[in-house]
Amino acid sequence: MTSRRALIACLIVASAGAWRAAAADVVAATESPSATIASLQQALVAVPRERPKATVEERYRTLEPVIVATHDLPYIAEFSLRRQWSSLAEGDRQRFVAVFQRLSVMTYAARFGNVAVDAFRSIEAGAPDANGRVQVKTAIKRDGQPDVSFEYLLQQSGDEWKIINIVADGVSDLALKRAEYQRVFASGGIEGLIAELEQQTHRLEGR
Repeated sequence: MTSRRALIACLIVASAGAWRAAAADVVAATESPSATIASLQQALVAVPRERPKATVEERYRTLEPVIVATHDLPYIAEFSLRRQWSSLAEGDRQRFVAVFQRLSVMTYAARFGNVAVDAFRSIEAGAPDANGRVQVKTAIKRDGQPDVSFEYLLQQSGDEWKIINIVADGVSDLALKRAEYQRVFASGGIEGLIAELEQQTHRLEGR
């Protein structure tokens, strides 16, 4: 009985490892704006395809390296608190970036749990703007409803192109975050803001 259980356990671990490796294969392609968006889309499709019954936490663990590789999360976190950032202690900055990163990844894990292989439209990259940033346009299909348009703004970090803002159907995610975070910070400071982001993460986890 013991050997049979050990064999089953090995098969489960091997299967899970292969699933994570399949999604991880798309992490490194960030050498151009289009490649970064393609990497993100491929990962969002790969997770439900490889393991359709995965939990939110399992999707989180698989998507985390992809989201970190394709998004400049420290930059987004700092920009969302630009007015207060310089007054924060380094430890508070690190705590905020960490909780912001977990919420960002968990948002993808919770909202993209059932993405079809052909869900995304073609990718269209524009020319660099005056700041060297590039806008990439795409869309996701919805059954019986209009497509949801996505406009990604990317900037170069070393040899990589990373997302710094997403405009979905004309609404800027960064603008929404700045307005919300400024409001929460005004009433509760950095501790209140960190607590709010943690609560949002717990709701996405289904706690």
